[in-house]
Amino acid sequence: MRSSVRARALFERVRGKPPADEEELVELLLRLSQLLSDHPEIVELDFNPFLAGYRGEGSCVLDMRVRLVGA
Repeated sequence: MRSSVRARALFERVRGKPPADEEELVELLLRLSQLLSDHPEIVELDFNPFLAGYRGEGSCVLDMRVRLVGA
């Protein structure tokens, strides 16, 4: 799945910088999936932008919005 992403080149070396930490991105997606599975009252989750860090440097969500059932 990761190799089929159209923005794949952005995860690899860009402008001489090291590649993004793909393992951390996969972990984020797995945790989000689990969160949504555990909490069906979450009907919408938006985080933007997500800054993918280099390997070992960590990543960061700068803004997030969560909409719950009935909210």
